[in-house]
Amino acid sequence: MTSRARAAYESADPADAAGTPAGHPLQSDLLAQLRSGHGEGARRALAADGPAARAEVAAALDSCVLRDPRAVPATESRSLYYARLYHRLDAPLDALSAHLLCDADWEDEDAERTALPLAVLGNLARFGRTDAVDLLRAYAAEGRDWTLALEQLAHAADPHALTGMLALALERADDEELYECVRRGTGMRPWRMWGFANVRMRRIVEKVDLDWWRWELARGKAAAPEPRPAATVDQVLSEAASSPRRSTVCGRRLATLATPEHRGLILATAWSGAAGARIAALRYLGDVGDPALLDLAETALGAQTPAPVRQAAVQAVGALRSGEAVLRARRWMGADGPLGEVAVRILAGAGESADGPALIAALQRCRTAAADDRFTLTDLVDGIGRLGLTEALDPVRDVYRASPWAGLRSRAVDALARIEPDFTATTAVDCLWDCEAETRLTAVEWADLKVAGVPDRLRELARDPAEDDEVREAARQRLAAV
Repeated sequence: MTSRARAAYESADPADAAGTPAGHPLQSDLLAQLRSGHGEGARRALAADGPAARAEVAAALDSCVLRDPRAVPATESRSLYYARLYHRLDAPLDALSAHLLCDADWEDEDAERTALPLAVLGNLARFGRTDAVDLLRAYAAEGRDWTLALEQLAHAADPHALTGMLALALERADDEELYECVRRGTGMRPWRMWGFANVRMRRIVEKVDLDWWRWELARGKAAAPEPRPAATVDQVLSEAASSPRRSTVCGRRLATLATPEHRGLILATAWSGAAGARIAALRYLGDVGDPALLDLAETALGAQTPAPVRQAAVQAVGALRSGEAVLRARRWMGADGPLGEVAVRILAGAGESADGPALIAALQRCRTAAADDRFTLTDLVDGIGRLGLTEALDPVRDVYRASPWAGLRSRAVDALARIEPDFTATTAVDCLWDCEAETRLTAVEWADLKVAGVPDRLRELARDPAEDDEVREAARQRLAAV
């Protein structure tokens, strides 16, 4: 995991995560599965029989969409998953309408209040749901985030979805707001398309293009010369010490400047330099796999070390894959804190079958911890899959079933593909309905075509224009091979 992803997850409110964390009682209820985007939840929802059961599913869907269950929305997909369920179940959109068309829409400044509902409606409009088109048009007329609704309408299956919306946009927005809409737009529709139909919009589109051209020209001709980058190892380390935010960049730069003669200086800096310089030195030592990292690990990972330096040490030492690193990791396995985390990373990435019991025990501990570490869980399931530890089947299944984090579930699926005997007929089939394209891709490649419903699902994925390109192509190839 990148440090940015780790920071985003750790700063998120745990209450926003779906259900309970991995290792706690399994999320067997439908709502929890839907909140986490689980394929089994989608299949259960689609199998709902009778008006009462379908009403319960519709209420669960509404709950998920109206309060985005993702702690970090940018890291996981949900809108297509929910839109497909609304569409297949012909679920009503009354709750979404009440949520969007109300006074609270203007009182609540949180952009996430409308992002998921509008995205779901946009996908439904692509599927041809006229009620979704009508709701998007109504929201465009009176909602706070009306420009987002227009951009969703631009991709609707109904060619008349944008009829009359140009006049509405010209009435609701001044030139400055329209300028921003054109500037951030990623395609012709709707803003640039409207430039062909309206003089005011055409002027705004031309101004955006002219300003961009002027900016490019000025950047090429009149940009102030950038300061010359540090040319020696000493200068790079000094720059990192004085500008800790540039420490990672400086670490990469060391790779182009450092020679064997500089190793002593870099090691000394990693042991006791300024924080920024230590981070740069650790980054470099990790990139080259310097075995001396093993000797400084216990000091660098100690509680007295500043947190940014400690995290850099975790990344650097945890990336080692040598035989000596494996031996040292076996000694550290079970230690609390960063040292134990590093041991897991090393053994998961380079350990042998003999390390299986230790990895499985670590997985059990992590799953039952009061606050599970999804990053350590990810390393563990990756390692278990790499080693093909079939005796870890039950705990990995539990991670797959219980994790509210779709990314972790995807890694568990990869591990199950290697250790679960009936994977192709069970887990892989459920994963055809998962919220994450990466997980669906794995399922497309593995799912048993003899299982009822699998060929039909592959046909759906193969012809769905909203599906990820790679998944759609894989489904076509799988069907063509039959």
